[in-house]
Amino acid sequence: MRDYYDDTWIEDGSQPIGYRKDGWRKTRAVPGKAAKDLRAGMDIPAFTQGPVTRTEIVKYAAASWDFNPVHHDETFAKQARSGGIIAHGMMIFAYLGRAATDFLGTPTLSKLSARFMNVTRPGDVLTLGGQVESVGADGTVILHLSATNQKGETVATGVAQASLPVS
Repeated sequence: MRDYYDDTWIEDGSQPIGYRKDGWRKTRAVPGKAAKDLRAGMDIPAFTQGPVTRTEIVKYAAASWDFNPVHHDETFAKQARSGGIIAHGMMIFAYLGRAATDFLGTPTLSKLSARFMNVTRPGDVLTLGGQVESVGADGTVILHLSATNQKGETVATGVAQASLPVS
């Protein structure tokens, strides 16, 4: 079980013992786009994230130092307004950021904002995507992002702005 501490085990319910060997995660190289390759109204390819697990939520709590019991304590969370364990909003915010950088490559995002409309619970599968809102002559690109759950409910929307090379 030594590899557990190297973050190579995933609890996703796919195995009878509750976890599976994940293997080492490699950094993905995402080629950058140029502003000339984009146009307003262009769709951002959607991808799915999840199902969200309690383990991921607890790992995010540790990384962010946000140990609010609504994110990990079932008894407390059921008595709270949330009605059960919920994922951190900022965890979903990170998924929106991934949608932007997966599409654009790795430019410097000058703005990334989100509005949260619904909670994400363990077991939810999120679909993330969006559209290009505008492409400026100076290479400024604005994206509208969205995250929806498996029920079709919008969990969050976001706006990303980046500066891309013009040519």
